[in-house]
Amino acid sequence: MMNEHYNDSALKTWLKLYKMDSSNANVCFYIGQLLLQTSAHKAEALKYFEKAASHIVTKYMPDDPYEKDAPPLAYYYLGRALHLNYQFSDAIVNFNLFKKLLSKNDSRQKDIDYWVTCCNNGLELMKDKVDCRITNMGDSINSIYPDYNPVVTADEQEMIFTSRRLGGMNDPTSTKDSNGFYNEDIWISYAKPDGSWTMAKSISNIVNTPGNDASVSVSSDGQQLILYRTNSVGSGRLMVSNLKGTQWTYAQPIDSANPGTINSGSDETSACLSPDEKSLYFVSKRAGGLGGKDIYKISLIDSNGKWSAPVNLGNNVNSEYDEDCPFMHVDNCTLYFSSKGHNTMGGYDVFTSTGDTNGLWTLAKNMGYPVNTPDDDMYFSVSSDGKRAYYSSLQPHSYGDKDIYQVLFAVPLPVQRVAVLVGYIKTPDGSPLPNDIVVKTGLVKKPNSLKTRVNPSTGKFLQVLNSNKTYNVIISTQGKDVFNNNFYLPADSSYFTLSRAFFRTTITLGDTSNVFVPKPKIPTTTMSGKVVLNDQPLQPLANMRIQLVDNKGNVLQTTITDPDGHFSFEKLPEDKSYSLSVNVPDPKLRHLKKLYLANSKGKIVRNLDEEKEDAYLYHDLPANLDILSEMTRITAIPPKPIRIVSPDADYIEYFKYNADQNSQKESNLNALITKIATKLLKDTVTLSIESSASKVPTGAEFSNSNKILADKRAQTTKKTIINALKARHAKTTKLKFIITSSVQGPDYAEDAQDQDKYENFQYVKVFIK
Repeated sequence: MMNEHYNDSALKTWLKLYKMDSSNANVCFYIGQLLLQTSAHKAEALKYFEKAASHIVTKYMPDDPYEKDAPPLAYYYLGRALHLNYQFSDAIVNFNLFKKLLSKNDSRQKDIDYWVTCCNNGLELMKDKVDCRITNMGDSINSIYPDYNPVVTADEQEMIFTSRRLGGMNDPTSTKDSNGFYNEDIWISYAKPDGSWTMAKSISNIVNTPGNDASVSVSSDGQQLILYRTNSVGSGRLMVSNLKGTQWTYAQPIDSANPGTINSGSDETSACLSPDEKSLYFVSKRAGGLGGKDIYKISLIDSNGKWSAPVNLGNNVNSEYDEDCPFMHVDNCTLYFSSKGHNTMGGYDVFTSTGDTNGLWTLAKNMGYPVNTPDDDMYFSVSSDGKRAYYSSLQPHSYGDKDIYQVLFAVPLPVQRVAVLVGYIKTPDGSPLPNDIVVKTGLVKKPNSLKTRVNPSTGKFLQVLNSNKTYNVIISTQGKDVFNNNFYLPADSSYFTLSRAFFRTTITLGDTSNVFVPKPKIPTTTMSGKVVLNDQPLQPLANMRIQLVDNKGNVLQTTITDPDGHFSFEKLPEDKSYSLSVNVPDPKLRHLKKLYLANSKGKIVRNLDEEKEDAYLYHDLPANLDILSEMTRITAIPPKPIRIVSPDADYIEYFKYNADQNSQKESNLNALITKIATKLLKDTVTLSIESSASKVPTGAEFSNSNKILADKRAQTTKKTIINALKARHAKTTKLKFIITSSVQGPDYAEDAQDQDKYENFQYVKVFIK
């Protein structure tokens, strides 16, 4: 069964054997191997290889059904599992144990040396941790299925990625691979004003096919998509689709004008266009490389789309191992890519190299830990200002498999400073734009100009420019110039919005006013602070979402508190006041009497002003919290008595009087549903639902019975779970329920206003067995 590639069913079979005899080292050996072949559960192989390695024999009989010991190869696999769990020193010990058993001419010697080198690299990289915060992009983008290959437009308004989920061209009857995943489809999500993202949707049934379609690269303006498409026999090639208004075109081979230039049949899996679209970087395993897959560059020779011959980027970028996923930053000289070579800590690590006008590249630099992990880290896209990056990785607390993450760097990456000009063209009367409209931007008194396409449906165009220079913008249609304007792009932040290097403007054809004149610069500052829980002693509120809100209720920025409860919002005009909304999804933290706000110096300056269902608010705050007076009397409220329910539930919800409907924030329920759906992919799941009602008299809608109310809460929760799982196409037939309900708490004393006294006993709790 191991050789039939039915990994999922094979793993289930071996796990059943393990339940029958958990001491069988041979069973553990096979389970570990199967787990190493999964994409998201490799690290779980450790406990099985540890058992296997404790019973190793040299006279191992793999075909003997009564064999209970493991072969010496278990040392090697134990090293692999330890490496994936960051136990690099112990991994090296086991790799060397296996190496001693091999002859000097054994081809596996090189493989062991490679993994020992990766472990040593990991030990070194973890000594100098990169100061950054890695955040899961959330369930608007990620799912219980593998989600990866994020590509982002230069203005960070669109994210296109690959997913193996239901939807798009996949339905419950679609073909799955040996790990139970559907074919690859391309999905898209759009940025919201508050920094969150819209619920992802299939990009187009014109782009997606019944086979595998994976996102590879998107042009800076989001109007050209490079994808990798495989056919029914598994071979693939790079394709390109263009956005015409709101519709994508049918994908064509990327080298249709010069067949064979790129798609040579030598494993060309990824590519990216330079920001000026005059060069293309692509990956190929063609003959003449340095080993494995290498990154090559071709350049446009003429205006007819003819490309030059491919040039290997050389051994400062390429290695004897595989390279993949090139991404050229909008500065047009900083390359990011993934590699299994150089000083990787294992699998594909993200590296960077800088090129010059002579085609020379600096030595590849590892992006460091925790950006890189012992597994594959790929498709690293960096924002124009170098402060953020997006990539796919296997990090703790994923939604079920590979997920897409955002990296926030404490110190911006060393990219060259550029500005992204985002323009929106409209007609004076709102009529449709001409289809032949063209924007040309160039330095004043310089003959060369940058010609840019305009989306005829939205009027949007995007250009990457160098700051501290004067430009001339000409918009032409039907052979005539309908707009001609000069503007100076300064080096300071007056043209930047949302702390990002974007300059947005709307141009009305025929308007002679200077739309590029910046508004008077208003002094800005950074709001830095800390949120503290009313506990003994005062405790920071970590990993909570905080929204910065203006006086009209608009969300301006969103961030997450760090482990010490700290947060910051940059470049806020000093002449305005703001509100903070602290999202508190944990029901155990409801009804807090004090949730303190501290300034950047750690001094407590405010208590909460308003409490909502899932958030606490502070109003009328200045941009600089340090100017607020310190609160003179800070008293920690003693912790409340521990609730009857134990803290190990997978989901807890507390109810108000006479309520049976789920009122908790949707994200909390989504987390539970994700956890259940992930487990259903492997086996039957039993849910234990415990519900309770207090002894406060209930209403006629529950027949004046608190027991009926408790029963109703349990049944409502069960129904909610089933409906949510069906919406995700999970197999609810594999779901079992154990339901108990009770009436608890103190006898009612005509004091319903004392909600804390009774609401401790008004809950539903869900356990995943």
